[in-house]
Amino acid sequence: MDQSKQFKRKISVRLHPRLAEADKQGYCPLRLTARWHGQEIQENTGERVLPQRTDRHGQPEELWSAGSGRALRGHDDFVAINGRLSDWERDILGAFNRLFDAAPFQKVEKKALLAELFPKARVKAATPVTQKADDSRTFRQVLEEWKEQNRNLGKDSLRKYDQLATMMESWQPDLRPEQVTQKVAKEYQQHLLDLQKSDATIKVHFTGLRKCLEQLGLKADMPWLQYSAKNAPQLDLEIEEVRRLIAWRPTEEHLAEERDRWLFQLFSGRRYEDLEKFDKRERITLPLADGTSVPALLHAQGKTGNDAAVPLPPIAVRIGERWGWKFPARTWQQRGEWIKEVAQQAGLTREWDDRLITGGKVVHNWRPVHQVIGTHTARHTAGTLLKQAGNGNKALAKLVLGHAEEDVTDRYAKDKARLLAPAVLEAWRSILGEWYDKEPAT
Repeated sequence: MDQSKQFKRKISVRLHPRLAEADKQGYCPLRLTARWHGQEIQENTGERVLPQRTDRHGQPEELWSAGSGRALRGHDDFVAINGRLSDWERDILGAFNRLFDAAPFQKVEKKALLAELFPKARVKAATPVTQKADDSRTFRQVLEEWKEQNRNLGKDSLRKYDQLATMMESWQPDLRPEQVTQKVAKEYQQHLLDLQKSDATIKVHFTGLRKCLEQLGLKADMPWLQYSAKNAPQLDLEIEEVRRLIAWRPTEEHLAEERDRWLFQLFSGRRYEDLEKFDKRERITLPLADGTSVPALLHAQGKTGNDAAVPLPPIAVRIGERWGWKFPARTWQQRGEWIKEVAQQAGLTREWDDRLITGGKVVHNWRPVHQVIGTHTARHTAGTLLKQAGNGNKALAKLVLGHAEEDVTDRYAKDKARLLAPAVLEAWRSILGEWYDKEPAT
């Protein structure tokens, strides 16, 4: 351990029902997760709680508070349950503090904490590692090398596998990529399922494992390193919700910026990373067959490398002009927080099932739209609304999203755009109504 690094007296304890393991009555086993110093432990508390039920008026009644990690007053035996949960938290905090006091500012090791918590229990050993790979590279080091060699990919693509490196540092910090066996992969899969990670997330982790092995020149096409996932439906806004965002009067400058940026992303069909690299020189004038012309954007997509020529409705041009065709640089996290605040203030309260598919099981999670909306929702919304307004004509959405296929007889993005621009703009006119050629409210 690096003795120069100081660790804080900080540990988080979270209690959460395992929704995927609910019984027929809806009761779920309650799990405790403690995280500290880049490590974590998970323990089954032995409690079962009913997160929600239907009251006598047919309305949902919440019986579990995710914020406090406690059963609410309407839950059966809630006083006794909460008392036992408080005992769990007290024991873990006490054990952590005793170990920290014994060696201030040093890392509290997982084995030590487990031994302090369960002195009579035999601590389960981690998966045996065949060799101590002091001279081997960690998952993070291998992935950093991979990122450097693929540095021209978009930011989202480059950071996709960081979650694998972070998870490995807490799950088995001594494990190295070349030591991953079928048994290790199976245990890692179960670990991710225990954490209720979605199948889509687990698939990313396993792809990251293969990337590491490929980077080391090792065999990576074993069937047990494959993980198939069915993605849950993604949120897209309805026409009336888009119009609410446009009509909403911003209360703060940063929220106005994000509202306009999100709308520009909607009309231009851009991914987050492509909007980041937007250059006003990408603006073009697209001549049409009838002798008129329309403003458009021509850019190479970071993810696919394909050119995309996108005709812009007048409202998109007005947004671009408002910001001088250059939006301030913001992080993905900042944008995600701001658009949620915008959506809440704009009254986007429709309930959406932000479901999770984990281990092939669907876990329903109904939430208001303003809690789910994100930067990528703009592209999903553009695709859905253009197909809807275009009477099912998928070519309109493909053009705006840059999904149009290319062959040697139809090579140029501008050729497709000239043919489809009138229909795309007519679809936007139908979607936006009176806002088609106006500026968003200020």
